[in-house]
Amino acid sequence: MFIHRWYARSYMTPTRLNSFHPLWIPLTATILALVLYSSPARAQAAQPPAQPAQPTPPSSEPVPSFVPVGETYRFEVSVDAWSTLPSTVRYSDTETVTPSGSTTGTTVTGTDIDFRQQLGLPAQKWVPAFHVVIQPQPRHKIRFDFYPLYYKQSATLSSTINFNGQTYLAGQTVASSLYWNEWQLGYEYDVLTFDRGYVGGVAGANFYSVSGQLSNGSQEGTAGVHIPMPGLGAIGRYYATHRVSFTGAFTGYFLPGGDTSTHGHVIDVDLYGTINVSKYIGIQGGYRLLNASHHFSSPVNTGDFTIGGGFIGGIVRY
Repeated sequence: MFIHRWYARSYMTPTRLNSFHPLWIPLTATILALVLYSSPARAQAAQPPAQPAQPTPPSSEPVPSFVPVGETYRFEVSVDAWSTLPSTVRYSDTETVTPSGSTTGTTVTGTDIDFRQQLGLPAQKWVPAFHVVIQPQPRHKIRFDFYPLYYKQSATLSSTINFNGQTYLAGQTVASSLYWNEWQLGYEYDVLTFDRGYVGGVAGANFYSVSGQLSNGSQEGTAGVHIPMPGLGAIGRYYATHRVSFTGAFTGYFLPGGDTSTHGHVIDVDLYGTINVSKYIGIQGGYRLLNASHHFSSPVNTGDFTIGGGFIGGIVRY
C-alpha cells in the first residue's frame, strides 16, 4: 500500500508534466510548419504558370468594301430577243453566165438592191442572239457570240434588177430572203478592276456570212459570201448597286484590201443593264447596233448593212 501510493504520486507530480510539454509542443509546431511550407512549393513546381494568349495576327487578305452579285462564275450563258430595226440593207451579186455549149461567158453586173425599199424587208423583226462567257481565272474571259439574222419577204418590183446572173423584170412579184450570220470569238482581259466594276480589252475574230435569195416563180438565184475578219475591242462595266450593273462594249473587225480584192468590216456596239436576281440568274436589256460592209472579189459580191434595236434577255451562270 505504501509503494502504490508513492508511484502514483511520483508519476503525477508537476515535475513530470512540466518536463513533457515543453519538448513536444515546439517539435510538433516545427514539423507542421515544414509540411505547410513545402506543399505549395511542390504544387507550384508541378504546374507552371499559364502562358498569356497570343493575339491573332491580322489577315493579309484585304476585305472588299463592295461585293457585286453575279461576277464570281466559271460559265455564263445568255439568250436575248433582239428587236432589229434595219436602216440599211443593200446587197448585190455579179456573175459571169456561160450558155450551155459555149466557151464564151457573159458578165451580168449585179444591181445594188435595197432589200427594204425594193424587196419589202420588214422594218422591224425580233431575232434571237446567243452569248457564252467562260472565266477560267479572274480577269480572263473567253467570249462567244452568235447572231442569226434571217428575213423573208415578198414584193412587186418597181424596176428591173439583176441578181446572180439573172434578170428580174419590173412588175414581177419576187419572193426574197436574206441570211446574215455573225459568229464572234474573243479573248477578254480586264486591265483595270475595282470594287464596282472593270475595264477590259478584247481581241478576237469574226466569221461573217451573208446569203441572199430571189425567186419569181420561174427562176431562182442564190448568192453568198463567207469572210473571216480579225478584230479588237473594249468593254467596261459599272455596278450602281450590288445587283444592278451597266455595261458598254465595242468591237471592231476589219479585213483590209483594195478596190479589186476582198475586204470588209463589222462594228458591234452593245449598251445594256443587268439585274442579278441571284448569283446564278440575271435579267438584262439594252441596245445593240451592227454595222457591216464587204466587197468580195470573185465573183464580185457586195453588201452594206446597218441594223440596230433594243433587246431583252436572261442569264444563267455557275
